[in-house]
Amino acid sequence: MDNKVKYFTDNCWKDVFQHVNNAVFYIDKAAVECLHWYTGDNTIKQLQYAGVIAVRELLMDNFRGAEVEKARKAVFVYTSANSDFYRHTLETIIDLNRFEECTVICAAHSSVLKYSSDSKSADIDSYDCLKHDIIRWMSSRLEEEFDQEPVVNIMFRPIFIASINENLFVTPPFWKIMPPFSTEDHCDEFNENIDHFVSSLHSMFTNFNLREDIYYCGQLSENVAEKLEKLPAAVDRRKRLTGKTTGVSFILVDRTLDLCVASSHNTESLLGKILSTLPRLPGHQNDIAVNMTALGPDEDGVENNPRYSAPGCLASNDSNMINQLMKNKQKDVLITLHKLLSDILLAKESPKTRIATRITAHSLEKLVHKLRNVDDLSLILDSSKKLQQILAVIQALKSNKTSQIELIISLEKLILQNLAVSRDSSSILTQLSNIIKTRATRGLSIENLLGLLVYIYALAGTEIHFLEQQEKQLEEALAEAIYEDGKHDDKLTPASDSPMMNLSSELFGKRILTEGTSTQIANDIMVKLHRIAEMRKSLQKYKSLMLKPSPQEMAQCIGILQQLVMDLLDPDRPEIPDLQCKTFSRITAGFNLLLKGRTKQHPLDNDYVIIYVLGGVVAEEIKIVQDMIVSKKPSSQVIIAGSRLLSPCDVTNHILLKHSGSK
Repeated sequence: MDNKVKYFTDNCWKDVFQHVNNAVFYIDKAAVECLHWYTGDNTIKQLQYAGVIAVRELLMDNFRGAEVEKARKAVFVYTSANSDFYRHTLETIIDLNRFEECTVICAAHSSVLKYSSDSKSADIDSYDCLKHDIIRWMSSRLEEEFDQEPVVNIMFRPIFIASINENLFVTPPFWKIMPPFSTEDHCDEFNENIDHFVSSLHSMFTNFNLREDIYYCGQLSENVAEKLEKLPAAVDRRKRLTGKTTGVSFILVDRTLDLCVASSHNTESLLGKILSTLPRLPGHQNDIAVNMTALGPDEDGVENNPRYSAPGCLASNDSNMINQLMKNKQKDVLITLHKLLSDILLAKESPKTRIATRITAHSLEKLVHKLRNVDDLSLILDSSKKLQQILAVIQALKSNKTSQIELIISLEKLILQNLAVSRDSSSILTQLSNIIKTRATRGLSIENLLGLLVYIYALAGTEIHFLEQQEKQLEEALAEAIYEDGKHDDKLTPASDSPMMNLSSELFGKRILTEGTSTQIANDIMVKLHRIAEMRKSLQKYKSLMLKPSPQEMAQCIGILQQLVMDLLDPDRPEIPDLQCKTFSRITAGFNLLLKGRTKQHPLDNDYVIIYVLGGVVAEEIKIVQDMIVSKKPSSQVIIAGSRLLSPCDVTNHILLKHSGSK
């Protein structure tokens, strides 16, 4: 948005860096993730340059390392609106140290924080109340040794965005937001999180100095749109912006309207393959951990000299590579990576690398191993980020999960064609029941199969009705498999890489697994699958995700985000009945009436469009949307955003396994 998102994050973090000189820097996980992407994986270096004397992670109940000897200044960055943190964690950390100056940077506005103190009236601003308590805690700890009142600053900085590239951002503090299946699933914590999210959006639009037209598709999106429309501070801001000729169209979409694309492994995006195969960077929801031992000694050397290797990652100040991982075909990316590695080796006059006739992950790995023989550490350091990203591709393509994923993709294709042709007479559930029973011989885990079930029910929607007998057989097969694998799971070590192993702890929790609890879990899963199928029942145009133009053509799965963007970019501007508008500029509407003979507001009437998916986006969607934008060349800048970057496993865990079978 002419880098408006970047300017917004710049404003937040520059203020933070101005306060950290000679301070202990305490920061929570979500803020770390935002800072990680902001600095391009140079967080520690930039904090050291700013004068930080120590960095500590903020956790609610873990105070290991919280005490820093002789430290007199502290800066806290916290992104949650949970007031218990301030009442307990902050007080405990202050009590462990002797701080004379303390700055608390809150990502939650005072109107959202709801902090109160026993010693102050409930009518006092929550920041003032918090400041009073912090002064009291610090004074109590310092006692007589400090004859001045401690210096305390409470600052609001809406830290919630991590920019992946110029056209994509995620919001780590709100990574857990996923549209619930019903309003009954709303809890106080969920509602507080939504209020905090709405407040953060208002802060972002305030920084943009643009009036937002709010659109929504889905129940939670409507809830967020209504809260943002009616937020008093946002209403006042829009009044002040009356008369501006440009604005931003903010489109909210519920992830649960389309869990089919989100649960699918079938992707042409290398980023999608990386997210599906490599583990997440510890404490992160959007970046992955790359094993860097390939740059060290060979395996014999590793055994004789055990060492710890810090993981690599994807985040970088140069978005060129991550853009390629999102958009380009695998063959083209491999050619680019081969050239990069060849150039790195040639920089030190290494033997000229032979141009490979067929570039694969193995041929790239051979080039990486040649770097072990280059006696120049600066060469490795200068190329460190490129090597991390190259190794991520190699490890994703060589992953032992590849055969599993290829089998799942073939099953997804079978499911799509079967449902598109057979419709209500489909026997796909019977086939899945048999696959569940023979999962061990196929090398599939229960999680793989649950992901397929999410795919089936999300794809079928309310268009296709499965036979009750088939669903009963499926539920029985699930219950039996859960019980068998649960018992097997107890006998395996956490390090086991068996496909039978990775049954999510979310599924069982700490319960003793019996045949009865397995049956209850299976029943709960079936209830959720039915809810998944019903998520699009109120939609008109986007009710179906299947496209089969003729009997001779193969069926295609067209996700909701793809359908929506196709309609948005259509030069004929067709009606989009499933996209509702909550607020719009009357001036813009009047302008349209005069010039175009219509009063209907269209998102592309504004110069900027942000499409935010509540629940997260997947790499395949990003690739498809960005390809359409390149093809159609709209006059408006279109940005994709979401709660997080999703993998199919994330969908299964967050949607299907969470609290399954719990009472």
